[in-house]
Amino acid sequence: MPHLVEMAEKWRDKGVVVLTLHVETSLDVEEGRDKSIEKARKILERLKVRGPNYHLAETQTVWMDRLEIEGYPAIFVFNKAGRIARKFADEEEAKTEMATLIPKLTEEK
Repeated sequence: MPHLVEMAEKWRDKGVVVLTLHVETSLDVEEGRDKSIEKARKILERLKVRGPNYHLAETQTVWMDRLEIEGYPAIFVFNKAGRIARKFADEEEAKTEMATLIPKLTEEK
């Protein structure tokens, strides 16, 4: 996550934003939604994430099926048209590939 925040700050003037999704887990349900949201908010504040963040209150199987992912973290990069340009399941791979992907996407019309 720190790398994504760094990248968003670097490219902010080109429209790059880090949008975060907190997906509710069974532990969140046990602790209660308010406590779960507060914990996520504190993490985002500590990491200095500037951008929209959302809390998905559906079961893991629902969001995993909808987003076609096997686990998290999952990183999605969208183009200017709002479509998924690339999906990463591996943070290190994302770190490497985004160095060339982001400049390319920011130059698209």
